[in-house]
Amino acid sequence: MRSMIISIYLFIFRIVYQLFCFLPIQEKTLFWMSYGENAMPIHLHLNQRNNQQKQVLIFDERYMRATDCWNVSRKIAYHPMRLITISYHLATSRHVFLDNYIGEFSVSSTRKNTRRIQLWHAAGTLKQFGLTSSKTRSMSTSTQKRFRRVYQEYGDFIVPGMRCAEQFMMPHDLERSHFKAFGMPRTDYWFDEEQRKQKTVELRKQYAKTDRRILLYAPTYREYKETEDHTIQQFEKLAQAGWTILVKLHPTIRALSTYRSSHIHLVDDTYSINDYLLITDVLVTDYSSIPFESCLLNIPVFLYTPDIDTYRQLPGLVDQYPKPLPVRQTERMEQLMDWIMSETILEECRQHMEEFQTSWYDHPPGQAVERIVDHYYGDI
Repeated sequence: MRSMIISIYLFIFRIVYQLFCFLPIQEKTLFWMSYGENAMPIHLHLNQRNNQQKQVLIFDERYMRATDCWNVSRKIAYHPMRLITISYHLATSRHVFLDNYIGEFSVSSTRKNTRRIQLWHAAGTLKQFGLTSSKTRSMSTSTQKRFRRVYQEYGDFIVPGMRCAEQFMMPHDLERSHFKAFGMPRTDYWFDEEQRKQKTVELRKQYAKTDRRILLYAPTYREYKETEDHTIQQFEKLAQAGWTILVKLHPTIRALSTYRSSHIHLVDDTYSINDYLLITDVLVTDYSSIPFESCLLNIPVFLYTPDIDTYRQLPGLVDQYPKPLPVRQTERMEQLMDWIMSETILEECRQHMEEFQTSWYDHPPGQAVERIVDHYYGDI
């Protein structure tokens, strides 16, 4: 039944989109976003360079709850019932930025003299996704073909470097030529002294305590019962040993009625995870892509994976996990704590991440937005 509903919806979307393709293309940029963090700096830069540049935002209300900071001509919360409005803007925009899978692309070919740019929401991967995930491989042939049609309509695919492109080629069934190694826009502000200082000061006022270092625990999404609550309780030993623990859950994970203590904080979405990384001394995650960005800050990273056998089945992990990251991984909390409490190991991990960033990023960080806007807009 669900498959039939999707097919009917896409059939209607195709017809409406094709009708709007008879209209002239406008000098308009469409941001079709699930998360928006890579697109926001591009949006702001366009406003600074040309206030007359028309911009429209389509957003997913599940993940983008606060859109007040988007100064655009129109904001549209995504819903299939809005297919007429959505297809109109898709058909008439000169530039279309996206950061996730968009099923409607399977029935809406890119018009001549328009550009679609996939910003994606990760700078690398440790898990299988797209066509390589076990979930996708179990789907029908027609569904997999639809996925491929979507990927072929991504247009350019922005990545930190071509090593990342090599990871993303097979999951999306894309050739190397689709990828542009411009960097990650959402990390640019880390290298702007004024912006970085402002965020750091704000967060340190809330969480930094004298003689206490900060550990950020950021688990990724799971399609089964989460293990985070038990892990957070185990971090109490580190809290007693002088650490402040910040817990930043994946946007798709429901809020937990979790264990609390004076030095363990479940942080909300007031700040992004990249903001919290600015005050982080050690990052603990599992199968997340965060280390592919945090390496730019030389933060020691450990992967804690008590459920690795289950995760290998759904959705699956990359070959030779945790490579390509030069990080330590363990299923035992005792070993994780030993590593965190060792200054020698922390320094070793810091050096490994510093070396990794130079191989993963093809250009110096801090200028990704400039490269993207110059490439697609020129002298606007």
